Amino acid sequence: GAFQTRNIPHSGHEKIIQRMLLDCDHLVINPVIGPKKIGDVNIDSLRMIYDFLIKYKYQKRVSFQPIFANMFYAGPREAVHHALLRKRLGFDLFSVGRDHAGAEGAYPPEAAPNLVTDLKDTIGLDVISHRGAALCPSCNKVIIIGDCQHESETLQDIAGTSFRKCLRENKVFELADKKMQEYIFDIKMELFE
Repeated sequence: GAFQTRNIPHSGHEKIIQRMLLDCDHLVINPVIGPKKIGDVNIDSLRMIYDFLIKYKYQKRVSFQPIFANMFYAGPREAVHHALLRKRLGFDLFSVGRDHAGAEGAYPPEAAPNLVTDLKDTIGLDVISHRGAALCPSCNKVIIIGDCQHESETLQDIAGTSFRKCLRENKVFELADKKMQEYIFDIKMELFE
Protein backbone atom coordinates (compact mmCIF):
# COMPACT_ATOMS: atom_id res chain seq x y z
CA GLY A 1 0.00 0.00 0.00
CA ALA A 2 1.01 3.63 -0.49
CA PHE A 3 0.20 6.57 1.78
CA GLN A 4 0.68 10.07 0.33
CA THR A 5 1.55 12.70 2.89
CA ARG A 6 3.64 15.81 3.00
CA ASN A 7 3.16 16.34 6.72
CA ILE A 8 4.54 15.14 10.01
CA PRO A 9 2.02 12.55 11.20
CA HIS A 10 -0.47 13.42 13.91
CA SER A 11 -2.84 10.88 15.47
CA GLY A 12 -5.24 11.16 12.53
CA HIS A 13 -2.53 10.19 10.04
CA GLU A 14 -1.48 7.32 12.29
CA LYS A 15 -5.08 6.06 12.45
CA ILE A 16 -5.15 5.99 8.63
CA ILE A 17 -1.81 4.14 8.60
CA GLN A 18 -3.18 1.58 11.07
CA ARG A 19 -6.30 1.13 8.92
CA MET A 20 -4.23 0.59 5.79
CA LEU A 21 -2.04 -1.98 7.56
CA LEU A 22 -5.19 -4.07 8.09
CA ASP A 23 -5.45 -4.39 4.29
CA CYS A 24 -1.82 -4.69 3.20
CA ASP A 25 1.32 -6.51 4.30
CA HIS A 26 3.54 -3.47 3.91
CA LEU A 27 2.81 0.25 3.71
CA VAL A 28 5.06 2.74 1.97
CA ILE A 29 4.92 6.33 3.15
CA ASN A 30 5.13 7.68 -0.34
CA PRO A 31 5.12 11.49 -0.57
CA VAL A 32 5.25 13.19 -3.93
CA ILE A 33 8.18 15.55 -3.68
CA GLY A 34 9.54 18.27 -5.87
CA PRO A 35 9.31 22.03 -5.49
CA LYS A 36 7.23 22.74 -2.39
CA LYS A 37 5.31 25.69 -1.13
CA ILE A 38 6.59 27.79 1.76
CA GLY A 39 5.69 26.21 5.08
CA ASP A 40 5.69 22.59 3.88
CA VAL A 41 7.79 20.10 5.81
CA ASN A 42 11.17 19.58 4.16
CA ILE A 43 11.81 16.08 2.85
CA ASP A 44 14.91 15.38 4.96
CA SER A 45 13.03 16.10 8.18
CA LEU A 46 10.03 14.07 7.04
CA ARG A 47 12.30 11.11 6.26
CA MET A 48 14.01 11.32 9.67
CA ILE A 49 10.69 11.49 11.49
CA TYR A 50 9.25 8.50 9.66
CA ASP A 51 12.50 6.54 10.12
CA PHE A 52 12.13 7.19 13.86
CA LEU A 53 8.48 6.03 13.88
CA ILE A 54 9.25 2.97 11.75
CA LYS A 55 11.94 1.81 14.20
CA TYR A 56 10.00 2.51 17.37
CA LYS A 57 6.44 1.72 16.31
CA TYR A 58 5.94 -0.07 12.99
CA GLN A 59 8.53 -2.89 13.08
CA LYS A 60 9.35 -3.13 9.38
CA ARG A 61 5.71 -3.05 8.23
CA VAL A 62 6.19 0.52 7.04
CA SER A 63 8.91 2.14 4.95
CA PHE A 64 9.54 5.60 3.53
CA GLN A 65 10.10 6.07 -0.20
CA PRO A 66 9.21 9.37 -1.89
CA ILE A 67 8.22 9.84 -5.53
CA PHE A 68 10.10 12.60 -7.30
CA ALA A 69 7.44 14.66 -9.08
CA ASN A 70 5.86 18.05 -8.64
CA MET A 71 3.01 18.80 -6.28
CA PHE A 72 0.39 20.98 -7.93
CA TYR A 73 -1.96 21.30 -4.92
CA ALA A 74 -4.83 20.67 -7.34
CA GLY A 75 -7.26 18.89 -5.03
CA PRO A 76 -9.44 16.13 -6.54
CA ARG A 77 -7.73 15.95 -9.94
CA GLU A 78 -4.37 15.63 -8.27
CA ALA A 79 -5.73 12.84 -6.05
CA VAL A 80 -6.59 10.92 -9.24
CA HIS A 81 -3.10 11.67 -10.59
CA HIS A 82 -1.55 10.39 -7.33
CA ALA A 83 -3.60 7.19 -7.52
CA LEU A 84 -2.53 6.62 -11.15
CA LEU A 85 1.14 7.13 -10.18
CA ARG A 86 0.79 4.46 -7.49
CA LYS A 87 -0.95 2.08 -9.91
CA ARG A 88 1.91 2.47 -12.41
CA LEU A 89 4.46 1.88 -9.66
CA GLY A 90 2.81 -1.45 -8.81
CA PHE A 91 0.98 -0.64 -5.59
CA ASP A 92 -2.24 -2.50 -4.75
CA LEU A 93 -3.71 -0.01 -2.29
CA PHE A 94 -3.79 3.76 -1.92
CA SER A 95 -5.46 6.17 0.52
CA VAL A 96 -7.30 9.33 -0.48
CA GLY A 97 -8.68 11.50 2.28
CA ARG A 98 -10.31 14.84 2.75
CA ASP A 99 -8.55 17.76 1.17
CA HIS A 100 -6.06 15.49 -0.61
CA ALA A 101 -3.38 17.67 -2.26
CA GLY A 102 -5.09 20.65 -0.64
CA ALA A 103 -6.02 23.45 -2.96
CA GLU A 104 -6.34 26.16 -0.29
CA GLY A 105 -10.08 25.64 0.19
CA ALA A 106 -10.89 25.69 -3.54
CA TYR A 107 -12.83 22.39 -3.27
CA PRO A 108 -15.06 20.85 -0.63
CA PRO A 109 -12.98 18.57 1.65
CA GLU A 110 -14.77 15.43 0.44
CA ALA A 111 -14.32 16.20 -3.28
CA ALA A 112 -11.09 14.18 -3.67
CA PRO A 113 -12.31 10.97 -1.98
CA ASN A 114 -15.61 11.20 -3.85
CA LEU A 115 -13.95 11.64 -7.27
CA VAL A 116 -11.45 8.82 -6.71
CA THR A 117 -14.23 6.52 -5.49
CA ASP A 118 -16.26 7.32 -8.63
CA LEU A 119 -13.22 6.52 -10.83
CA LYS A 120 -11.95 3.53 -8.83
CA ASP A 121 -12.72 0.97 -11.56
CA THR A 122 -11.14 3.16 -14.25
CA ILE A 123 -8.03 3.73 -12.15
CA GLY A 124 -7.74 -0.01 -11.46
CA LEU A 125 -6.38 0.35 -7.93
CA ASP A 126 -7.93 -0.47 -4.58
CA VAL A 127 -8.43 2.90 -2.92
CA ILE A 128 -9.39 3.56 0.67
CA SER A 129 -11.44 6.76 0.41
CA HIS A 130 -12.25 8.51 3.65
CA ARG A 131 -13.08 11.89 5.11
CA GLY A 132 -10.05 11.90 7.39
CA ALA A 133 -9.73 11.10 11.05
CA ALA A 134 -10.92 12.96 14.14
CA LEU A 135 -11.09 12.64 17.90
CA CYS A 136 -14.46 11.34 19.04
CA PRO A 137 -15.00 12.61 22.61
CA SER A 138 -17.80 10.07 23.15
CA CYS A 139 -15.60 7.13 22.10
CA ASN A 140 -12.58 8.81 23.74
CA LYS A 141 -10.32 7.89 20.83
CA VAL A 142 -9.19 8.89 17.37
CA ILE A 143 -11.41 7.38 14.67
CA ILE A 144 -11.70 7.39 10.90
CA ILE A 145 -14.70 9.63 10.28
CA GLY A 146 -17.71 7.39 9.78
CA ASP A 147 -16.38 4.54 11.97
CA CYS A 148 -18.48 5.46 14.99
CA GLN A 149 -22.14 6.30 15.33
CA HIS A 150 -21.69 9.69 17.01
CA GLU A 151 -22.77 12.90 15.34
CA SER A 152 -20.08 14.45 13.15
CA GLU A 153 -20.68 17.80 14.86
CA THR A 154 -19.28 16.32 18.09
CA LEU A 155 -16.01 15.17 16.48
CA GLN A 156 -12.86 17.19 17.12
CA ASP A 157 -10.85 17.92 14.00
CA ILE A 158 -7.15 17.08 14.22
CA ALA A 159 -5.77 20.13 12.48
CA GLY A 160 -2.37 19.87 10.86
CA THR A 161 -2.18 23.66 11.01
CA SER A 162 -2.44 23.56 14.81
CA PHE A 163 0.13 20.76 14.97
CA ARG A 164 2.62 22.68 12.81
CA LYS A 165 2.09 25.79 14.99
CA CYS A 166 2.91 23.75 18.12
CA LEU A 167 6.02 22.33 16.47
CA ARG A 168 7.20 25.82 15.50
CA GLU A 169 6.75 26.93 19.12
CA ASN A 170 8.31 23.75 20.63
CA LYS A 171 5.02 22.91 22.33
CA VAL A 172 3.59 19.42 22.63
CA PHE A 173 0.50 18.79 20.49
CA GLU A 174 -1.86 16.52 22.40
CA LEU A 175 -3.05 14.66 19.29
CA ALA A 176 0.34 13.45 18.08
CA ASP A 177 2.84 10.86 19.31
CA LYS A 178 4.70 12.31 22.32
CA LYS A 179 7.92 10.31 21.76
CA MET A 180 8.07 11.54 18.18
CA GLN A 181 7.67 15.15 19.30
CA GLU A 182 10.37 14.71 21.97
CA TYR A 183 12.65 13.35 19.24
CA ILE A 184 11.96 16.39 17.05
CA PHE A 185 12.56 18.84 19.91
CA ASP A 186 15.67 17.02 21.19
CA ILE A 187 17.56 17.15 17.90
CA LYS A 188 16.36 20.69 17.11
CA MET A 189 15.29 19.68 13.63
CA GLU A 190 14.73 22.38 10.98
CA LEU A 191 11.29 21.22 9.87
CA PHE A 192 9.85 23.62 7.35
CA GLU A 193 10.67 24.99 3.89
